[in-house]
Amino acid sequence: MTEGQTVLSAEGQEKKREKRYIAAFREIHDYILRHQLKPGDLLPSEGELSREIGVSRNVIREAIKSMELMGMVEACPGRGTEVREFTMDFVFQNALFFRLAEDEKKIRQMFDIRKTLELGYMRQAFDSIRQEDIEKMREIVSQMRVSWEESGAFAREDREFHQLLFSSVGNPVLMSLLNAIWAVDSGYQLEEKLPHLANSVVKHEAIVEALEEYDYLKFAHAMYRHYSSGKYQPEQHNWEEY
Repeated sequence: MTEGQTVLSAEGQEKKREKRYIAAFREIHDYILRHQLKPGDLLPSEGELSREIGVSRNVIREAIKSMELMGMVEACPGRGTEVREFTMDFVFQNALFFRLAEDEKKIRQMFDIRKTLELGYMRQAFDSIRQEDIEKMREIVSQMRVSWEESGAFAREDREFHQLLFSSVGNPVLMSLLNAIWAVDSGYQLEEKLPHLANSVVKHEAIVEALEEYDYLKFAHAMYRHYSSGKYQPEQHNWEEY
């Protein structure tokens, strides 16, 4: 086997893993609807779902983690995983995650939508953000660096950071759409982006610093830099600049 064939095989295995996780997501979603689970009802255990769906517990865990990021379920220590109340998020989840999550071109288009929305709303975010939110964002970005140093990833902190940044705008539809795109993003090409997340930590730190200094030009520059490379570039997809 040639080196190229080895790489191709590894990439093929990663795509298969991603498809299993997406399929498991759909199966769990269908389970919730089929059994008419209500807010507060518990999902079966990971082991039970693994046996019912026919995938490993790791795949089930990834699927549930994405559902939690979307706000569809919530992990409750000592109880299990609860179904959460229906929100506008579900509309976008069905329109984006379930329909587009295996289409590379459309995923890239979703990233462009996120970029356009966040840059389009950044003036409103800057004008409306509260001091306590900025302080919380500083805590989050500090934890982001710790998580990166310890595990090489920080998906939850990244999501919380951007949620806080735009929560004061007061547009729940915007938040639901961003969260639905985020759910697709969280499982996208994990292996490729992990080695380059250190640059992303620095970019988030620059955003907080500009907010702390109440400097809009610096904030805008930091936001544009955040979206100037990596998956937000339609053709280049240069992970080295992630």
